[in-house]
Amino acid sequence: MKITKFLLLNQMAGPLFRELAEDLADAMPEGCILKTGHPDTLRLGSQTIKLKIDSAPAYNRKNKITRVLSWLHYAVISLWSMLRADKNTALLIVSNPPLLGPLAWLVNCIRNTPYVVLVYDMHPDTMVSFGVLSEDSIITRLWRKINRTVWEKAAAVYTIGPVMAEKLASQFDPLCTPLGKVGIVPPWADTQRIKPVSKLVNPLAEEFGQAGVITVLYSGNMGISHDIDSMLEAVRLLRSRQDIKFLFIGEGAKWQDACDFRDKHRLNNLDVLPFQPEEKLPYTMALGDIALVALDKGAEGLMVPSKMYYYLAAGSAVLGICHGRNDVSETLNKADCGITVTPGMPNELVRTISLLVDDPEKLCLLRKKARRAAVNSYSRAVCTYLFINSLPLER
Repeated sequence: MKITKFLLLNQMAGPLFRELAEDLADAMPEGCILKTGHPDTLRLGSQTIKLKIDSAPAYNRKNKITRVLSWLHYAVISLWSMLRADKNTALLIVSNPPLLGPLAWLVNCIRNTPYVVLVYDMHPDTMVSFGVLSEDSIITRLWRKINRTVWEKAAAVYTIGPVMAEKLASQFDPLCTPLGKVGIVPPWADTQRIKPVSKLVNPLAEEFGQAGVITVLYSGNMGISHDIDSMLEAVRLLRSRQDIKFLFIGEGAKWQDACDFRDKHRLNNLDVLPFQPEEKLPYTMALGDIALVALDKGAEGLMVPSKMYYYLAAGSAVLGICHGRNDVSETLNKADCGITVTPGMPNELVRTISLLVDDPEKLCLLRKKARRAAVNSYSRAVCTYLFINSLPLER
């Protein structure tokens, strides 16, 4: 049976997934449908007429109850869409909300609808690693069994880094899928849109107080798996350096902690902002002379911060706060465009930042290598092409 269309299910489909959806839609005879609740994606719409974006319930991060309820609401809407899809439609689902996998498996059993899984976050591994669940709990064991069933029935299972792929492959038999392995789709950035912009012409440099200084940027989710505490302590230790300013942009469980820390210590070298409109992204990302990516101990191989690839595209030298073998350190080592430091060691972070600021030639070289890596290996054109052409479905 030929597949002529994809139904893409991602509750919070941000810029990366929307770009993947657009490129996949252009490659499909009848295009694609994306159901999402991401406000920017719904507001901006699609750049291709072959992708239809339908509104769905958004993910509500307010508290644990609203998170679960919004997951359930989206899952119900998604199930209805799966059951209504025509016989030439395949499904592309992501790992959040976790119910999408079992629902896609169920629809496959009922209607023989093929589905592809893209794993962004490994559950329940993340919850086990951070103590939310125990490894031998009934919930964990059942969750792993469901994952194995869902993945082995899929047409293909993809994830976003080689270390994550190794961990994923240890939890099911990839040979059961037509793809025959865990596919890798690294995050990317649109290098035509995200690129270096001099602060002399960047309209946000003056607005955000970053003109005439070296900016250390953290942009993205400030969640429990990110070592925000070490960054904040580094900010405090570097408060006397007038040539260095920190800029945190994002949201999450630790966002308010960052604001409170800044106010408590009266830090004039730190600005904390909420997520900015997507239209500002080319300018916010370009502010970072040095950019921070963080994984707490225990998150290795369980997630890959997509913002790192935006940093590369913007030409920022990247400091990876991470432990052991993980996809952040692998990427930085391969491209030779950054330095890794140990989580929970703010003094080490301070020394590394100072080293780069005090050695402009080294900083400039790392920034050039970052941009080169983005263009050659982590651009939208490269990554979406590899994904689309690896799909084991007749089109």
